[in-house]
Amino acid sequence: MINNYMIKVCGLIDEKNYLDLRNYPIDYFGFIFYDKSPRYILNSPNHSFIKKIKNKVAVFVNEKIDTVLNIIETYNFSCVQLHGNESDDYSMKIKKKGIKVIKSYLIKTNKDFKNINMNTESFDYYLFDYKSDNFGGSGKTFDWEILNNKVLDKPFFLSGGISLDNINNINMIKDNEKLYGLDLNSKFEKSPGLKDIEKISKLFNLNI
Repeated sequence: MINNYMIKVCGLIDEKNYLDLRNYPIDYFGFIFYDKSPRYILNSPNHSFIKKIKNKVAVFVNEKIDTVLNIIETYNFSCVQLHGNESDDYSMKIKKKGIKVIKSYLIKTNKDFKNINMNTESFDYYLFDYKSDNFGGSGKTFDWEILNNKVLDKPFFLSGGISLDNINNINMIKDNEKLYGLDLNSKFEKSPGLKDIEKISKLFNLNI
């Protein structure tokens, strides 16, 4: 069942859209603070609404640490997703502030797992996304079955092209007890940052 996993809807930019989504059992709302993304939240003129949201995640890509810490404080974030090449030391500076950290890794083949540090306390969750040139948002998936061969010390989010058409394929990794959450983005949108409420509604009525 979809209820077995945390659901994270990422890349929101519109308050009304958020209010519609709030009617569904979504566990995390993700806001992107990466100015090269079409879902860059600070491009939205009325982005102050995010201050009131409790279960939210701030997404950064190789941002200056001082900027990250300032945004965390300004918008009351308690969870951060690092989607670039941030170091363990960088991540620890955030964790020491009492902030939960999701560390993203971009995956296309088995070889990409060689770059993953399996022995660090610098973050709380992995997030595995499809390896593209633009740090995610490609709408593509990697072969999820390769996760069955990995021994992970932390729970993880699955990301990258998850849609109504392929979400049943998570059964391929259902035996992996570390699968914590599903990260939904482009395949549940009408346009970048505007989530498709009809598709979200269908998601929560699926039996998988």
